[in-house]
Amino acid sequence: MKKIFLLISIVFVGQIFALEIDEKLTTRFLKVSSTKKTVLLNRGLEDGLVVGDHAKFFLTTGVIARGVVVKASPTRTIWSIYRIVNDNAVFPDKVVNIKITKPIDTTQDPSKSLYDNSNSTMTAGTEVMTIRGDSPPRVRTMESERNRLSREDRDELATMVDGDNSMSMIGTGINENKTIEVYGLLHLNSLTSEVDEGEGDIFTGNNSTIDFSLGIEKYFNMPGSFLERMSFSALIHHATKSVTSVQGSQINNEVTEFGVGAFYHYIAPPLSYGRIIGFSGLSLGVGSVSDTFDLLSVTSTQTSQTVPGSSSFFSVATGIKYFTRGGFGARAILDYYQRSESYEFENGDNFTKSVTGPRLMLGLSYRF
Repeated sequence: MKKIFLLISIVFVGQIFALEIDEKLTTRFLKVSSTKKTVLLNRGLEDGLVVGDHAKFFLTTGVIARGVVVKASPTRTIWSIYRIVNDNAVFPDKVVNIKITKPIDTTQDPSKSLYDNSNSTMTAGTEVMTIRGDSPPRVRTMESERNRLSREDRDELATMVDGDNSMSMIGTGINENKTIEVYGLLHLNSLTSEVDEGEGDIFTGNNSTIDFSLGIEKYFNMPGSFLERMSFSALIHHATKSVTSVQGSQINNEVTEFGVGAFYHYIAPPLSYGRIIGFSGLSLGVGSVSDTFDLLSVTSTQTSQTVPGSSSFFSVATGIKYFTRGGFGARAILDYYQRSESYEFENGDNFTKSVTGPRLMLGLSYRF
């Protein structure tokens, strides 16, 4: 139990104290795949390295390679190398320096490629590579180099993880294939309502409820794009509430809403697993509402009247998510919610209701 607590603490500390752009570290290649596209370093979360970090590998003679972290543990990181400048300088036990950098902008236009692989060796300044022998040349961008590891490299990456206790202790990474998520949320509300019956008659009350919502969310595997940190969701929310007066009369309120939302993610990329993901965003939508009045007369006869209406809402939210490698996840959200309801009686009278306040939402999800 103590070991698990220690590992969790290390992960959180590593995320909080992540290295900034241009920060440097001295490190060593522990393992290098046969194609040199995958390497294992002796630096990890404890040193501020996190999944998604980009860096230049360099010696006193200059830059030798460039890569991105694809898996991290407290004392180790696995890197996908998408640019090699000096092939001879990448080998096991080699001591090198790394400098954290921003991701490289990519291009699919061969005419804008910074490097044409017409020679057998790579030269300094290459950021985009083409495949020798293709006609016309086929551009291999940073993204494709990172995402299209050969089967041999995947096998060697698995060997690196299995053969290193540090890497097998904590599984973190980015699952670029799981970009659609379904989720369910339990709402713990602390809302207040304000009813305006016209002519200056305004009544306020408590509208705290426990209700539910279901949704589907879309993420984007687009490294280097603004959409890489974004997600968009569609949801359905249903709530019911019953209020009984001292005389036994009852009011039943039922709400069904449909909405959309947009969210920006931070702390970790939204497609990460094994890491805490922070997010904030805005949701809005419309729906239908109804108030049913069950009234008891002096003769104890109960009469019922249902008044339908329409609603609109918006919410501003912030929260955290966590996912396993298999796609199962959990989330906690705190938001400020506001709903406007409008009703009209058969005789033409109408009234409006405003429901506002904070909500705590807890839920489970699955990505596929």
